[in-house]
Amino acid sequence: MAAKDKPLIPVNVISGPLGVGKTTMINHLLANRPQGERWAVLVNEYGLVGLDAALMEAKTEPGHPPGVEIREVAGGCICCSAGLMFQVSLVLLLQRRPDRLLIEPTGLAALSGVLDTLDRPGIREAVDVRSIICLLNPSTFTEDIRREQVADQVEAADVLLASKSDLATEHTRAQFSEWSKGLFPPKHFVGPVKEGRIAPGLLDLVTGRKSSAPRRGDRHGTDHHDHTHEEQDARSEPAQSPVTCDESHPMVELSHPSSVASTAGWICWAGLEFDAKLISEWLDELASSVGVLRIKAVFHTNEGWWSFNFVEGTEDLRPSGYRRDSRLEIIFDGPPSPIAKGIGAGLRACLRPGSEETASSCSL
Repeated sequence: MAAKDKPLIPVNVISGPLGVGKTTMINHLLANRPQGERWAVLVNEYGLVGLDAALMEAKTEPGHPPGVEIREVAGGCICCSAGLMFQVSLVLLLQRRPDRLLIEPTGLAALSGVLDTLDRPGIREAVDVRSIICLLNPSTFTEDIRREQVADQVEAADVLLASKSDLATEHTRAQFSEWSKGLFPPKHFVGPVKEGRIAPGLLDLVTGRKSSAPRRGDRHGTDHHDHTHEEQDARSEPAQSPVTCDESHPMVELSHPSSVASTAGWICWAGLEFDAKLISEWLDELASSVGVLRIKAVFHTNEGWWSFNFVEGTEDLRPSGYRRDSRLEIIFDGPPSPIAKGIGAGLRACLRPGSEETASSCSL
């Protein structure tokens, strides 16, 4: 793919379970990249709505340093159901010759397929796969690593970071430290990270690999990865079509079922205004429902634009620079939860007067 006289493009893969802080860390890296460098990000989301890329875009709006290109592959894992779109997006980004490429797979993806793609003829000649980073929450890692995909991420990683360690107890931090010492082969670096503030040098801790990055080989892409081919085919195509909303069609639902994890997602026209108090209380109630793994959202409210992130019983609420539309995505453990059927009505109930009339007068 690359001419022999062209330098290889540094590539970092940043992995970890749902809600562990991957996007926060990438935003920190983008904001602190070397002056004059052009970086690219390829982000994968399991659901169809695409919130991570939307929230990353806030870092490259007017008033922020230029030089970041973000591409999104949504609607499945780039290690399987969205693998073709991953390869296409990867090639397009590499052709633009960024100074560095960051890849963020969904927390439900195994890394084996990602690494296999980076090692394919025509791609491996263009890239220098540097530090592969995995984030784990010390408070939940014993449960997380029971998942085949997370175990795969840990095995492939060169750098293992304890995310949100400041919120963990001394006992769980010690437990995490003791467990990490027993990993074989040992990691190049194990340490804590707070608010995504990773030391830039860790990106290049591994460089000039003489062999392929570790992976679980032929177990990837089989039934061990849990997704059936029927599920992959059903959701991989529509995920790539951009969705737009307007006054005549203000709310669109994008959801898909799976035996492993299901999503319920909504995109709402930017002209709809939500009541900040009502939407926060409603999301908090949803987050406490049985079977909800993760809630991500960005809403246009009467108090401005806000992003919401609910995971593992904690809420992260902050102002958002995103302005295109309001978005909500809920990930359920296993098949769709019965509460998913009431999400549309719940959203309408949180609208401000006037906006409610617009939404209710249009069919979804």
